[in-house]
Amino acid sequence: MAAGSVEQCFPDWAYSHTPFSLPSTALLGRVDLPCTAENPYLCSDECDASNPDLAHPPQLMQDRERNGLITYWQTVTWRRHPEPLLANITMTWNKSLELTDDIQITFEYGRPTIMILDKSMDHGRSWQPYQFYADDCTDAFNMPPKRVRDLTPANITRVICTEQYSRWVGSKNEKSVKFEVGARFAVFAGLRLQNMDNLYTRMESMKGLRDFFTFTNLRLRLLRPALGGTYVQRDNLLKYFYAISNIDVPAR
Repeated sequence: MAAGSVEQCFPDWAYSHTPFSLPSTALLGRVDLPCTAENPYLCSDECDASNPDLAHPPQLMQDRERNGLITYWQTVTWRRHPEPLLANITMTWNKSLELTDDIQITFEYGRPTIMILDKSMDHGRSWQPYQFYADDCTDAFNMPPKRVRDLTPANITRVICTEQYSRWVGSKNEKSVKFEVGARFAVFAGLRLQNMDNLYTRMESMKGLRDFFTFTNLRLRLLRPALGGTYVQRDNLLKYFYAISNIDVPAR
C-alpha cells in the first residue's frame, strides 16, 4: 500500500481509456454502507468491490452515463476516524499536453473540504502543486484565499489556494471543482476571449506561461471529505467518503 493511500471500495486495477488512465494505489476494498451528508439516516446500497452490481470502480469516473443514471467511483467511509481519510488519483497520458479549457471534477455527495491538484511535466518523476482547495485556506495550508479573478498578467501563473469549491452549500447541485483555465486566458484575451491573438503572443513571449498550462500527468490528492457544513460527527462516520462521477480535462 502506497504512503498516504487508504483502502478503497474497489480492487487494484489496470485500465486505459483515451485520453488517460486512472491507476489506483489502494488495497482491495471491503463491504461498506455509505450514508448521505444531508441525512445521515439515509443510507445507500452496500458498496462491495467483489459484487459487480454494488461496486464503484475507478472506471466510472470516465464512463459514458446513459438514461440519466449517474455512475461514480467511491471510497470507503471514514470509519477509521481520527485516522485521515486520504486518496490519490493519478492521471497519466504518456505524452505532453496543453490545457485548452477548465479542468472539471464532478463529486457526488459533497465536495472535499481539503484537496490538492498536482501536475507533472516529466511523466511522474517529479510533481508540483497546481492548485490548493480548502474550506479554510489559512487553516489548511497557511495560505490566504484567492480567486483567479484576483490575478493579474504579472502573476497569472501563481499557485493559489481557493475556498470557492470547498465550502458546504447544502445543495446537491454544487458538485463541480474546477481548475480555471478560461479565466486565466481571459486576462490576456478579454472576458469573452475575443482577442486570442494576444494570448498566443503572450504564450510565446512570456516566460513560463505556456509551461504553466502544460503537463504529462495530473494528480488529485483528496485530504478531507465533505463534512456537511459542520464538525465531524463521530457517532455517524458512514456519511463521510469521496465519490467522483466525472473528470474532464480538455487538452491538446
